Amino acid sequence: MTIGEKIKALRQKNDVTQEKLAEYLNISYQSVSKWENNNAMPDISLVIPIANFFGISIDELFDHDVDTQNADVEEYRKRDLELAHLGYVSERIALWREASYKYPRNSHCLLKLAYALWDTLNSGSEFESCREENAKEVISLCERILRDCTDNNERNGALQLLVFTYGDYTLSIANEKKAVAYANMTSDFYTCRDMLIEHAYFTNEGKKKALKQKHSNNLQFMDCLCMNIHLAAGRTPEEEIFACETALKMWKTLIYDENYLFYHCRISSIYSQIATCYAKLNNRDKTVESIKKALYHADKYDHLPNIVEHYTSIFVSSATEDHSSSTKNYTETNTQLMLNIFKRPCFSFIKDDEEFISLTAK
Repeated sequence: MTIGEKIKALRQKNDVTQEKLAEYLNISYQSVSKWENNNAMPDISLVIPIANFFGISIDELFDHDVDTQNADVEEYRKRDLELAHLGYVSERIALWREASYKYPRNSHCLLKLAYALWDTLNSGSEFESCREENAKEVISLCERILRDCTDNNERNGALQLLVFTYGDYTLSIANEKKAVAYANMTSDFYTCRDMLIEHAYFTNEGKKKALKQKHSNNLQFMDCLCMNIHLAAGRTPEEEIFACETALKMWKTLIYDENYLFYHCRISSIYSQIATCYAKLNNRDKTVESIKKALYHADKYDHLPNIVEHYTSIFVSSATEDHSSSTKNYTETNTQLMLNIFKRPCFSFIKDDEEFISLTAK
């Protein structure tokens, strides 16, 4: 059996059209037709992607079986975590393009590529020229995953990105109707995994896992609620300050000992928002006080050790933070991000203030 005949047999066995195979391999369907008619041979660079598309063994075609593929994808995941921890977005895109080229039907690789591309939509001016193009590719990848993938986790990831991308009004492809439609395809609040897992465990060992999940949920609920409160638009500076201070009180209720660990970055962001509001009101003392607190918490976040640590508030003490697994879409430290905020025009009224200069000249 020729290579073309093998491809045709595998394609028919898997109920795959020539057009679909061509789409995944980023070639024309005419090329597939030529292979199957023995009028042409696949380019050597397509050999491994073809084999992995059909998930075949070494004996059936080439040199990568399913176990080898899974092990290889896991190595890509490890490398991706290293890059994401450092905020290297372009390198992550290149990594998952390579993986998706090798394994064109692996929905996990496609989803990881989509996430890396989506990060460019929120990474500042560096990617401004390619935001629209990347957004379109995110949508294409995620819609392909929904069409062909049956794994719930990966489908949910694709739905999340579709909602975020179609719901981004700064993009020309923003489409509220589609964003709502995809959002409605997901589960409701009380039937999501994180909520249900609390009720799944009942053995003595399982109850410990359930408590850890409850405490992790407490952190996630508070994070979501506080962001909804202090990031709501359309307020006066005074109202915004009140909203931010309310969010801080809520955080201090949950984490009363101020051992915020990962959430130091959230606290620093809230204080930077307060500083910006006071700057708009030309209140020098409150502006400087808020800048100090923003930089304090940013520094706390930047110096978290790359180990697993427990939160110590009794409301979240079973939850842990593994800073070595944290990811970001920027290469700066949290402190550098804060300092960039304090360069905005609204702070110019204290640009010659000695204390302000001392704080922001790091």
